[in-house]
Amino acid sequence: MGIGTIRLGGFFGIACAATAVPAYVVGSPEVPRQPEVAATYFDRADSYLFSNGTLPLLHLLFGLLFLAVLISMLRTASGPTGALYVALFGGALFLTLTGAGLAAEVAVPAAIVRFGDLTVTEFSQPFLSLAVWLYHYSHVGSAALVFATAYLVWRTAVLPKWSAGLAVLGVLPALHTWVGLPGAYSMVAWLALTGVVMLAIPPVVRVESVGA
Repeated sequence: MGIGTIRLGGFFGIACAATAVPAYVVGSPEVPRQPEVAATYFDRADSYLFSNGTLPLLHLLFGLLFLAVLISMLRTASGPTGALYVALFGGALFLTLTGAGLAAEVAVPAAIVRFGDLTVTEFSQPFLSLAVWLYHYSHVGSAALVFATAYLVWRTAVLPKWSAGLAVLGVLPALHTWVGLPGAYSMVAWLALTGVVMLAIPPVVRVESVGA
C-alpha cells in the first residue's frame, strides 16, 4: 500500500466527517418530543432534503472509501485477525444503518417536495422514531470499528501508538441509546481525527515491513 493511497484514505475520513456536519446543523430526529413539534420539524422541506438527503450521499460514499483504505491498511499490518473483521463488519454496519436512518428521516420532506402535499407531516412521528432507532443500532457498529481499530493500532503500531487513545471517542457511540447526539458527534470527531493521522503520518514503510 502506497503513501498516496493512505493519505487519500485520510482525506476521505475528513471529508466523511465534514459532510455529516450540515445534517446535525439542520436538526436531529431525537429533538421532537410532542406531535406538534414533529409536524413542524420539516418546515423548510427543500433545504432539509438537501442537508439530510442529498449531501449525506457524499458522507456515505466518503465513509465507504475511508473504510476500504483503513481496513486494507490494518490487514496489511495485522493479517486477517478477528479484530480486523470486527472493524470491517462494524464499519459496514455503521454505514448501512446510518444510510437507512437518513432515508427514514428524509421520507417525509421528500414526499412534501415531490408531491407538494403538506398533510404528510401527520405521518412524521413513525418515520422520526424509526430514524432514531436506526441511528442507535448503527452506533453499535461504529463503536466496534473504533475499539477494534484502536486495538490493532496499539498491537501493530501501523499508526502512532498514541493514536490508539482515540478509542475514548468510541465510548459515547457505544452509549448512543442513552446519550444520543453526543455519541454521534464523538463518532464524527473520530472519523476526522483518524483521517488527519492517516493524512499527516501515512505509515507506508511500517505497513510494508510488518506485512512482509
